[in-house]
Amino acid sequence: MRRISKIIVGQRFQSIGAVTGAPASTYEVQSLFRSHVDQLDYARLAAIDDPTTIKTIGLSTLLNPRQFNAVC
Repeated sequence: MRRISKIIVGQRFQSIGAVTGAPASTYEVQSLFRSHVDQLDYARLAAIDDPTTIKTIGLSTLLNPRQFNAVC
């Protein structure tokens, strides 16, 4: 669980548009967990503009600067 220490609940991330490469939606980390199926670490994200939109993303994806950027 070493990677979870880099991401905390409440931290915000912007997704990067696949075509434009520009920041798209902003999400807030709601929870962190390790899957019992594949033993990988995941973050549950809620969209800032629509909190009913929930995504589960692998931490390796969330830490990839080509896919997400941390919002300060």
